[in-house]
Amino acid sequence: MAREQKITLGQMRQPEGGRGGTRALLIYCADYRCGHMVRLAPDVVDQWPDEMRLSDLEPQFTCSKCGRRGADARPDSSAPSGTG
Repeated sequence: MAREQKITLGQMRQPEGGRGGTRALLIYCADYRCGHMVRLAPDVVDQWPDEMRLSDLEPQFTCSKCGRRGADARPDSSAPSGTG
């Protein structure tokens, strides 16, 4: 089964991209029973290029609580976008 392709970080970072220029991410454990979530600040997310898709990042994460590999990455619209 093919994974859904999510937006790129560049699309997420652009104010006109529908996400308000968000630069932070919320990373949720792929195991719904775990429920662990971490917030990645803009200075961490900025290390990845604009062309990187959220769906390409997700398999790279490992939950620090339960050890499961994989995640659900979402833009953190509650975080201030900042300018750098």
